[in-house]
Amino acid sequence: MARVERYGPGEEATEFDPGDFVLTHRHNPISRLISAGQRWRFRGAEAVYAHWSHSALVVGRDGALVEAESTGVRRSPISRYRANEYHLVRLGPEFGADGRRRSVDYANAQVGKAFGYLALLGSAIFLLTGWSLRLMRADHQICSGLVVRALHAGGLLLDLDPDITLPADLATRFGVRART
Repeated sequence: MARVERYGPGEEATEFDPGDFVLTHRHNPISRLISAGQRWRFRGAEAVYAHWSHSALVVGRDGALVEAESTGVRRSPISRYRANEYHLVRLGPEFGADGRRRSVDYANAQVGKAFGYLALLGSAIFLLTGWSLRLMRADHQICSGLVVRALHAGGLLLDLDPDITLPADLATRFGVRART
């Protein structure tokens, strides 16, 4: 059974299981667009999930992450989010060692690949219209697509389409609510 831990500004998780993931709210132009688009789709009781604009996969016991940034897919320390609120989604013992290894291997293999600007545009069209339009280039990633594909590699979330899954979808699935 998955559980979620909140870390506020100045707080930081200290124990990590590779294969888990984080959701955070970032403060840059792309993140603002993602949040605005998600608020269009996630309304009413679901509005608390639209807050999350970024996700990343935990790949190291030291809190190392693999994440898709506007500059491409990179490896980063969790400490870069110390000034922000983030939630660590712990997938629990049901996500076994072999599945976690496959997820981490997938994510690590993506490091150095490009950011998926076309995929982001396709997601924006989906948010605004409901049309599942897939605009993408091979080996280009957005943050939530990277997390979902990595978890697919480990055998999880096979019902989620990584091409149209956004951070708010992950938050909804795991009950990661923004503080109001």
